[in-house]
Amino acid sequence: MTELAEIATGNAAPMAASERPNPIIILMGVSGAGKTTIGKALAERLNWPFEEGDDLHPSVNVEKMRAHIPLTDADRKPWLEKIAARIDGWREAGRAGVITCSALKRSYRDLLARGRPEVQFVYLRGEQILISARLAARKDHFMPPDLLTSQMATLEAPSPDEPAIAVDIASPTEAVVARIMGELGQEDVHDSSAEATGKPDRPPTVSIDDPKLEHRHPSVEKGSQTGPDLPLPIEDYALIGDCTTAALVGRNGSIDWLCWPRFDSGACFAALLGTAQNGRWRISPADSAARARRAYRDGTMVLETVFETSEGEVALIDFMPPGQLNSSVVRLVEGRSGKVTMRLDLRLRFDYGSSVPWVTRLEDGSGLNAVAGPNAVALRTPIGLRGENLATVAEFTVAQGECVPFVLTYGPSHLPPPPAFDWQTALKATETFWRDWCNQCTYEGAWKEPVQRSLLTLKALTYSPTGGIIAAPTTSLPEQIGGPRNWDYRYCWLRDATMTLIAFMSAGYVDEARAWRDWLMRSAAGSPEQIQIMYGVAGERQLNEWQVPWLAGYQGSSPVRIGNAASNQMQLDVYGELLDALHQARNHGLAPAPSGWALQEALIQHLEAIWEEPDEGIWEVRGGQRHFTYSKVMAWVALDRALRDAERFRLEAPTERWRAVRDRMHATICEQGFDSRRNTFTQSFGSEELDASLLLIPTVGFLPPDDPRVLGTVAAIERELVVDGFVLRYRTQQGVDGLPPGEGAFLPCSFWLADNYALQNRDAEARDLFERLLALRNDVGLLAEEYDPRLKRQVGNFPQAFSHLALVGTALNLHDIGPAQKRRRGSRTTSGSS
Repeated sequence: MTELAEIATGNAAPMAASERPNPIIILMGVSGAGKTTIGKALAERLNWPFEEGDDLHPSVNVEKMRAHIPLTDADRKPWLEKIAARIDGWREAGRAGVITCSALKRSYRDLLARGRPEVQFVYLRGEQILISARLAARKDHFMPPDLLTSQMATLEAPSPDEPAIAVDIASPTEAVVARIMGELGQEDVHDSSAEATGKPDRPPTVSIDDPKLEHRHPSVEKGSQTGPDLPLPIEDYALIGDCTTAALVGRNGSIDWLCWPRFDSGACFAALLGTAQNGRWRISPADSAARARRAYRDGTMVLETVFETSEGEVALIDFMPPGQLNSSVVRLVEGRSGKVTMRLDLRLRFDYGSSVPWVTRLEDGSGLNAVAGPNAVALRTPIGLRGENLATVAEFTVAQGECVPFVLTYGPSHLPPPPAFDWQTALKATETFWRDWCNQCTYEGAWKEPVQRSLLTLKALTYSPTGGIIAAPTTSLPEQIGGPRNWDYRYCWLRDATMTLIAFMSAGYVDEARAWRDWLMRSAAGSPEQIQIMYGVAGERQLNEWQVPWLAGYQGSSPVRIGNAASNQMQLDVYGELLDALHQARNHGLAPAPSGWALQEALIQHLEAIWEEPDEGIWEVRGGQRHFTYSKVMAWVALDRALRDAERFRLEAPTERWRAVRDRMHATICEQGFDSRRNTFTQSFGSEELDASLLLIPTVGFLPPDDPRVLGTVAAIERELVVDGFVLRYRTQQGVDGLPPGEGAFLPCSFWLADNYALQNRDAEARDLFERLLALRNDVGLLAEEYDPRLKRQVGNFPQAFSHLALVGTALNLHDIGPAQKRRRGSRTTSGSS
């Protein structure tokens, strides 16, 4: 920093506080924090000059920022010199002033303040989720997510020893300005009222639909307010589905995501990854001050959102009837008290928010038909509808005891519109379907409610025609808000195979377990060299990845991806998952012993030839192949389970050769994947990085949970990968995945740590961690892929099957009947004395 030191002026003599009548305010914050808006408003209120500090950047800096190149200290030096000159000019003239600056880190602030006692810093504090949303709404926005992340890392929050004013930008501009003036002790030259001096008699009244406001997640007991047209926080959505596709319904009454006719089809509502103009269906009270509470009806996927307004109370009941020829979304507006004015806004946009349909009246006058290319939907309702700005809108009232139905049904455009059906009968049949299914659950432990809700969620993520279970119904919900870690999860992963089978079988759902087993066999059938890590819901293999340029991404998190290029990766762990799943199916009598044995033999023969090769690993890294330790462990699992099946069921196999390969695998992993100096297994052979997948070493039976190497690995992960009590997959700063650093804590890994505590008889710690993980579920019991401890937000695709599988597994493990015990007990006869 020596080359920047000369910017500071050391000529001015120190001033007493009483000699500082003309302060110079430097508003600092990242792009999108509202510096210009707040700065101009503040300067106007005080009648001071205003300067946009970022306009003082040399053109070369602007070009670098547009090219997404972070600026160095050397780049910023001429910029800081200009800021210092502008401040000194105001000082010499005896004037006050307001100037704004982006990414002004502590060392820069110290330089600008040194010898300039008039300077007062104001820190505009805001969460990245809010700033990303604001940037995404700007027409001239060019700030990429990685550059915003870099700015937020550069702009260090003021430390306790730094006399800076910190204000929350989630508040309205007027309130922020009043707060700054109050902290400065400045009087408003335009208004001397209490509100203008920053000491209002009561908090300002703010419209809840103000797009400048940050979305918050109040407790269910307190209720919550409906929000603006930008996507809500991920945890503010709930899932409805019919076992062929699913929709996400916001607590504001807006369906912001729905793919028709299958989970992996194009979305007709894509506001979740953009704005309302990309498609959504909102039904909510006209009263913007309405408050909402919601819950699923017991034992079902029928969602009930209750709005409280000044006029009365109304319920919005959302569900998708399963088992119908055509998939439908049914929305019922039911008056509970008073007489409530409601509004409907339907914006159909097929092809992921890009295709505006042609809308006509149905011949019977019952509603509308919308067509675009091969897609068509019919909306039936007794309410009068009208077109407005490429949307279908309506306003209506609902009195106590009344119920207004809306039925939206999908159908191919070359066929007549789908026929109408009785929504009352459909509601009863849907509730019966889910409750009958839920009542089959045999789990009666301490966590029955979260286990049942997780199993219901897994059932809703099942594509019933084939038995395939998708990882999540969404694509591109970010693992870091504003970042590029956005993937399409609307496919079926082999990595979930064993946990899925054991979860269903242990809870009494044999039919679902058998359907999943059959899906596995069909999808993996064929040449062993062509096995994939994931498939489509019917076993499709072509999952080509492309990016959607017209969608801005969830709250500015781009790119939006369709398809998944990881489907072409080599991951050795899937062989272990597949063989372990088939082994568990045999042991539970889901198939005769010889079933599928020829395919298993072919898979083992191929694995023998490739297990010593590097792969992309369980996390599907895009930074190059490595010898991932967990991948090798799962290759060992494949040999181990095949051997046990051959021996138990007397199946013909080269058992001696398999046993020799298995034992050599074990010895190699213990030698090359273990760091004896640190007493821990490592992410890959010869590396020093840790990986939370190593927590599965004892649960798959590779080593016993009390082995010193396992104990050391768990201790190392506790030290290095646990953040605020939750577990990271790995340290993304190491660059192993070829992406910019930063993501939330991976929820399945945190459940795996609780499993290890249970296996090590650390029961109190296991239960405590499990309860803290349960507390992360949203108000209707759903979990995303990850949790950001800093933002206290769920992140990643939602709801995530892997997270709910892990929840069920840990609940079972805490009762000694879970997958960890089942897998470990079955491996006690294996070798592995390394």
